[in-house]
Amino acid sequence: MISGSKSARVGQSFRSHVSLRRRLVGTTSTTLRARLIERMQTPDGLTVLDAPQGFGKTELAGLWLSAMGTIPTRPVVWVPAPTERMDRIDYWNNALAVIQDSCVALGGSAEHEDPERAVREYLVSSSIPFVVVFNRIDLVDGGGLGSRLASLLAEVSGLKVIVTLQDRSISDIFDCVAIDEYLSVDDLRYTLEESVALFSSAGIALSSNIVHSICEKLAGVPALMKLASNVVNALPVRLRSHEKIQQRLDQALYVYMKRRVIRGSKPTELSDFALSLSVARIVTPEIARLVTGNDDAATLVGGLESVGLLFRMADESPARWYFAPAIREALMRIGDEIGGDSPARLVRLSEHCRESSDFAGAVRYALDAQAWSTVAEILARHWAELLVDHGGLARKALWSMPDHIVSSHPAMQIGRDLLERRLRTESTGNGTLPSDASKLQALGGGSDALALLNSGTVQIVILRASGEYLRSAGIARKLSHVAAGLSGEQKKDFGVQLPALQLIWGVSHQLIGNFDEAQEALAIAYRGALEYGPCFVARHAAGNLALNAAMRGDLSETSRWLDEECTHPDVQGWLGPASHIGAAIARVWVALDALDFRDAASAIEILGSISPAGDLWAFAAYARARWALATRDDFGGLVTLQRAVATNEPPVICPGSISTAMLAAARVDLLLAAGEGEKALDEVSAFDSPPPIVAVSAARAQLLTGNPDQALRLCSEIDWSENQFARVRVEAYLIEAMAHHSLGRQPEASASWASARAGVAASGAWSALATVPRDLIVQLEAPDPEGGERVARFLDSEVAEIYPSAIERVTLTSREADVLRELADNLSRADIAQKLFVSPNTLKSHIRSLYRKLGVHSRDEAIAAAHRLSLLS
Repeated sequence: MISGSKSARVGQSFRSHVSLRRRLVGTTSTTLRARLIERMQTPDGLTVLDAPQGFGKTELAGLWLSAMGTIPTRPVVWVPAPTERMDRIDYWNNALAVIQDSCVALGGSAEHEDPERAVREYLVSSSIPFVVVFNRIDLVDGGGLGSRLASLLAEVSGLKVIVTLQDRSISDIFDCVAIDEYLSVDDLRYTLEESVALFSSAGIALSSNIVHSICEKLAGVPALMKLASNVVNALPVRLRSHEKIQQRLDQALYVYMKRRVIRGSKPTELSDFALSLSVARIVTPEIARLVTGNDDAATLVGGLESVGLLFRMADESPARWYFAPAIREALMRIGDEIGGDSPARLVRLSEHCRESSDFAGAVRYALDAQAWSTVAEILARHWAELLVDHGGLARKALWSMPDHIVSSHPAMQIGRDLLERRLRTESTGNGTLPSDASKLQALGGGSDALALLNSGTVQIVILRASGEYLRSAGIARKLSHVAAGLSGEQKKDFGVQLPALQLIWGVSHQLIGNFDEAQEALAIAYRGALEYGPCFVARHAAGNLALNAAMRGDLSETSRWLDEECTHPDVQGWLGPASHIGAAIARVWVALDALDFRDAASAIEILGSISPAGDLWAFAAYARARWALATRDDFGGLVTLQRAVATNEPPVICPGSISTAMLAAARVDLLLAAGEGEKALDEVSAFDSPPPIVAVSAARAQLLTGNPDQALRLCSEIDWSENQFARVRVEAYLIEAMAHHSLGRQPEASASWASARAGVAASGAWSALATVPRDLIVQLEAPDPEGGERVARFLDSEVAEIYPSAIERVTLTSREADVLRELADNLSRADIAQKLFVSPNTLKSHIRSLYRKLGVHSRDEAIAAAHRLSLLS
């Protein structure tokens, strides 16, 4: 036992720690690791630094000592790391020796019968609390080390203990010990900010993108990051391009790893194991045994982790490991140089991943092995699964494959064409599919049915991107017949791919307004997704089925599919917008038709958050236009419509596309709401045989500008055989009722009103009533004393009328039109009179008449009105 007087001297007579700090602290600035030092700031208790070699644990402990302002007044016991496994008694003797060496007043023999007890007595007897650093206690044999440290901390008041570990297999010694701060691999690796600061401290200015690339390649391992700093520092500034830095760094890592793993004439068992295992991107004991054939793989994996070649994934159970990308590349290169066979191991791993349904892993290993035929085969059979979460990998694979491999796999050629947004005549295969349904079904039983369906679907996507919607829908129709010929076993074998294909076919029909075929294809896709997956197909199909039902005017069916859509998980990533857009549009339409403006506003907000809108962008633009009409924001609606068209790549107006008709109708309706009758008539004049949705808007334009007979003629010529836009048909009945009423044909007006009211009740499209004046509805309802409850509720509501009751149409004489053009050219009155060969008084008369018709009082006002009314086009 140490006497009291001796105890006092221990607290006062320890040696200066200036030399100690110089010995421990490296070149790293404390500011670089400030976040870690701050976490270690507790003046007492236990701090554990648990990471492999190369993570700067010893340096960090030294930095902490340097940063702590109270350290010069506290004795420090720095127990060095053993060079090999050590007996517990020997380790405590080392600790005792350090205490005796650090404190002048302490003497005694180097050996002690119970060194642990002696250390405890020294620490207890000190009037000033010690700081003790136990390095690499994972090399100390014997159990109970954790509980011994816990007991030491409990007995010694104010004691600060820092422990460093390297071997994760014994980290469970602290399972029952209270740890004040635990820093692991993920804590100790360099962050991007620390990496930037590391290079800056060396006087190296690099963009954050380059530093991020280096940090990712080296997994932020401190030792490797310092190596990278030295490599870049050795490069002349003019050569510090991203490519040159990567080349130099790869070579430096190769030399560094070769020096580490090959010592002497041949590798050790552990290094040989590392070279064989380096082909694996993710390591488990099972994969390690598969790749190396070593039955002791689990132990050797732990050894690689201990020396800092493998890193354990955080919070993974069961445990999985990985190589830093640069370490993996260097080890694979070294292994191949000494006779390794990495391509064969990579192919073995690719096959293992396929058997485990990890198709992304299978593609990655096949790409590493440059097994191009295997890559093509995996893509051909499993592209749907890959597109869900690994679209970038699928694109990389298509770009990486050599031309001779791509040319021998037609589906791959078409896929690459899709990426290039072009369609080769020789790869479309449009002439290879028969037209007869029975012959197409027979193709479904063939061995190449999957390849046929895949390649045909890629053609559909390319054609849609090129604006050839009618051709894409034609191929979709043929492929549906081929799919109908598949056997149950074939459908099961195709798995998730077939529902994904059928989804694409359904959308193709939707884009040309063929809602019956779209409904059938989307429903089949939905049922297939429920059976085989993937989830994004089920949600996407349900949302588009809701949109389909809304366009057909079936409110109950729309609500059912919206409910179904909500039952499937939310889709994230690049597939998210496409999966959500259909349902979002349908919700806007349902809320507007029900005159529920609160729900409509919420739905519009959700719709606005979905970007990009994909193939259905025009449907979304039409929904926003309807919202603008309902809220009487006609100018804002026109701007939104114009932006939607400008945002999408050409061709945005495609022959056969329902989008073309929807956009035209929306623009006409917004112009009419703004009172721009002339411009609205100009819009519809571009259609020789307008589809129903445009024809109704054209009829409205004629009616509001004073041509009820022309409006009736347009309505009578509409072919309603297509089951679409039930709400638009209701609007046609309302236009007929208005036109007949204006012509004094009350029986015909009442008949049209009865048809409109029945259509509203059947479709739930109550918003259509806002397209006619309220006083007219009152007059039309008057003959029926019972009336309609919903109509009465509409009349009592504050829903605004969308359109003016009439729009005055300006008609100019030829001479007035000539005068207007000359005024717009900014000619003086004298020059205009001379050019038109009229007298000044005659010109004055024409101008007076022109101003009266335009409702203006000056030249500037006349020119502005002429532009607004499209009189100068």
